Amino acid sequence: MKHFFDEIRLEVYKAVKQDVKKILNQIGQEQIYGAALVTDSDCITLYFAVNTYEKMREKDLKYMNMFQAHLTEEKIEGLKNGALSMTKWVPAEWAYSGGKESELNNVSKLLYQKEEANSAEYEGNTALFFEAVTEAWRMLIADKILGEKTEDITYFVSMSDDNRSETIENYSASQLNRQELYEAFLKRAEERA
Repeated sequence: MKHFFDEIRLEVYKAVKQDVKKILNQIGQEQIYGAALVTDSDCITLYFAVNTYEKMREKDLKYMNMFQAHLTEEKIEGLKNGALSMTKWVPAEWAYSGGKESELNNVSKLLYQKEEANSAEYEGNTALFFEAVTEAWRMLIADKILGEKTEDITYFVSMSDDNRSETIENYSASQLNRQELYEAFLKRAEERA
């Protein structure tokens, strides 16, 4: 199984390198603050998401207007002045991803096939999955895939539909970011509206 996940690490690396080209063209001059590789609770799907301060603000204001009747004045004020966010650390709400054309779809197919072939063995080796994805991130960060400001971006691995998400996000963020960014990431609940 280790050999399989070594191959997955390289496939994730190559797929994200391809996907990021399209995403950077879409982003233009916007300022990226976060990038995540997101899986599901079975670790058989994987997608790449990126967000910018500009798109976060846009979506937060949209949601603030939609849910204003349910928000306190303090939360509304925090959303207006940017001190709070409904979407900052929620990759499913982010503006940019590889989408239907993502190269990571091929990686997801490989993961699905492996899981189908022997689900008990696959489930017992999810730690290898997370090691592979985190190591792929390390390689991509070293390559400065998101440009010269790569070191100012917070990177993490997330799980979209599981109560283990926060633990996975925190651990991966501790491995992928400099201390200052990691500590700010740990305080994300305080920024939530």
